[in-house]
Amino acid sequence: MSLHILSLETSSAWCGVALLRATGPGTVDILAREHQGVQEHSARLLPMVQEVLREAGIARTALDAIAFGQGPGGFTGLRVSCGVAQGLGFALGRPLVPIVSHAAVAQQVSDDGGRPLVVAMDARMQEVYLAIYRRVAADRLETLLAPQLMAGPGLGAWVGEQVSALDTRAPSRQAWLCGDAAAAYPEFFAEFPLEERAAAQRPTAAAVACLAHAAYLRGETVAPEHATPLYVRDKVAFTTSERQAGAGGNPRVPTQGAQ
Repeated sequence: MSLHILSLETSSAWCGVALLRATGPGTVDILAREHQGVQEHSARLLPMVQEVLREAGIARTALDAIAFGQGPGGFTGLRVSCGVAQGLGFALGRPLVPIVSHAAVAQQVSDDGGRPLVVAMDARMQEVYLAIYRRVAADRLETLLAPQLMAGPGLGAWVGEQVSALDTRAPSRQAWLCGDAAAAYPEFFAEFPLEERAAAQRPTAAAVACLAHAAYLRGETVAPEHATPLYVRDKVAFTTSERQAGAGGNPRVPTQGAQ
């Protein structure tokens, strides 16, 4: 009997839909659609769902679960994917599988050596959404550091210290850096040489689907009414006095010389 999981990912400037079909142990195929345009997520997502289902030749009622990238990321995008997933879940009576979008970036990195996978995504305003993972199976990641908002200055050195502290099996700097923050803020990650950087830049619906498949088989689903986006930043903008007081990063990377 086939298993069908629809996945949605709109946490970045890309809108993605993927349909995972599993027909047996180790027999999995994925159909995917992507569109770039952050202002078009709400208009494009459902038509892309229809396109993928039409290509697969199945109706919505054949879906077993709906997965979505829950963030962190753009506020509007997170609300779109979560809202559409909830709507489909309610309408079809199907469970949802929330997948952290940073994990969907790490999932794309080909590494079977258990190296820490540092995912750094541009959070704007000189800040970065950061998380650290380690692969434990082809479709499963261990979270070493859950996503959090970090101020950029001093971040590269701080990450090296965290990698050593979180994973004693890996010497400092023996990690893969992925995500789009290094391109957005090269000065923050100058301490990571090119050979320690992976090509994965953003979460994809296909990566969400892979992780969701394994999570679904483990029973890690939620009812539609319990699904929520993962917001790491509480506010989009801070006043000058708030930023001078340290607001805008949580936690904030200590400045040079701070204790």
